[in-house]
Amino acid sequence: MSAYAVITGRLGVEPELRFTNSGTPVINLSIANNRSVKVGDKRESVADWFKVTIFGRDAEIINQYAKKGSALAFNGRLQNEKYVDRDGNQRTSTILVASSFEFVPTAKRDGGNTDGVTENDAGVEAAAGNETDDDIPF
Repeated sequence: MSAYAVITGRLGVEPELRFTNSGTPVINLSIANNRSVKVGDKRESVADWFKVTIFGRDAEIINQYAKKGSALAFNGRLQNEKYVDRDGNQRTSTILVASSFEFVPTAKRDGGNTDGVTENDAGVEAAAGNETDDDIPF
C-alpha cells in the first residue's frame, strides 16, 4: 500500500529543472503551507514546509511558468528517504512524489483585485509572454 496526499502551498525557491541519468526531467521543490496557531491571546501564522518531487512534462511546465511564491497544488504518493546529515547523523525525510499538479488561483486580500490574479501570478503571466489561459498548453 502507498500513502497518498495533496499538498497546496507556495514555492519557496525558484524551480530548477534537472534531468535523471536516463534523461527524464525532474524538479525538487520546497512548498510552504501557512496555518494559523494560537499563541497566548493572539493568532500567528506558521509555515509548514514540504518537499515535493515531480517528473516529466509536469516538471518542464513548472520550470517554464512557475517562480518562487507561485501557488500550486500537488497530488501524489508519500515516500521516505534516508540520508546522512552534515554531522554524520542518520535522518529520514518524507517527500511527496507528485503524479499531478495544478496552479492555484489566488486573490489579493485587500479586495482591490477581484479577477483572482495576484501580483505574483501576474509575474508568472509576464514570464510566460502575457499568454492567456487559452494559450497555455495544459
